Amino acid sequence: MRRGQVTSGSSVAVLVFLIALFMVLYILMLPPADRDALLNQNEDDMSSSSSNLTTDVLLEQSPGLLKPFDSNTMRHKIDSVNLYLKEEPIISDLANSLYLSKALFSEDKRQLLFNIDNLNDLEQVNLYFLVLEGKGNLIVNLNGITIYEDKSEGLANILLPTDLLSESNILQFRVSSPGWNLFSKNHYNLRDIKIRESYEMTNTKETRKFILTEQEQGDAILTYYIFCNSMNTGARLRVFMNNEEISSEILNCVGSQKYADVNENYLENGENTLMFEIDKGDFLINNIELEIESDEGGYVNYKFSITEDEYDDLLKEDLDAVLSMEFNDDDEKKATISVNGNEFSMDTEDIDYERIITNYVKEGNNFIKITPLNEFNVDELTIKLED
Repeated sequence: MRRGQVTSGSSVAVLVFLIALFMVLYILMLPPADRDALLNQNEDDMSSSSSNLTTDVLLEQSPGLLKPFDSNTMRHKIDSVNLYLKEEPIISDLANSLYLSKALFSEDKRQLLFNIDNLNDLEQVNLYFLVLEGKGNLIVNLNGITIYEDKSEGLANILLPTDLLSESNILQFRVSSPGWNLFSKNHYNLRDIKIRESYEMTNTKETRKFILTEQEQGDAILTYYIFCNSMNTGARLRVFMNNEEISSEILNCVGSQKYADVNENYLENGENTLMFEIDKGDFLINNIELEIESDEGGYVNYKFSITEDEYDDLLKEDLDAVLSMEFNDDDEKKATISVNGNEFSMDTEDIDYERIITNYVKEGNNFIKITPLNEFNVDELTIKLED
């Protein structure tokens, strides 16, 4: 009897081996496309089976910075802005006086040197001098090129070609020849020779960044004070919030308080960008403040739902509702948390927090409210159904 059982068992094992070998050979003999489809089908079935074991996510949020508020408004103070589009001159004295002359067999001419430190931002250069007396034509060369040859009197203003300028420059002054008259002489007596370099100083737009918490949701009012640094009528000031224009007006050179309404749709949770821009003038914008509506106490509120099947699993104790929060530091974090009106406290220094809230949830819509008691940052907040 035992010998028969061993023989029967061996036969079954051989049969199983042969079936398995046949299946392997069958798969190997399939065309590559059919073989890949069959193997992928099995992987998908396994993936589908394993996915049933994962937890259900009821809520997933990134609240960011949370901090307590004493009222239903919050003020953000923003750094001052200085905007300008103006000409900045640099005046250099080259000589107190020059005497120039030319006769048939003699000549008095002069050379003056000057430097240009910033050729890239240079707008123009003017040569100024006062002619006390003169006869004939005055000739001025810049770096070996004649730029002026004419009779001159009184206050002279000669524009120097910028394409002839370099970092080091030579101005040569001389007078024209009197011709073949042996007893004639042309001459010039110059005084107060100066160079005026003109630069356009430009800072027509500046941005300022500030951060809004998730509790700060609603319309806002932007206030700022404008001070005019120089007389310049007709300058236009434009103000943008996150690239949306919130104000545009023509400015007078009179200090004044300004206001701009900011629609809540122009504001974002997290970093926001405020930009001021002018087309001309010189203005200082200070005492910049943004006042925005906020939830008193600084709380955040979220809604999540639980289906009938999910709630049945909770009642059967097959699943638990778990609240989790992840933080970005190990500082103290204090808050009052309410789930459907059921309050409990959070006081932790860990970088994560977890609490089972199964007894606080219900079928249908649920609400969770977090009121911070100190300032902290929540990177991620989730509520999951877990085994």
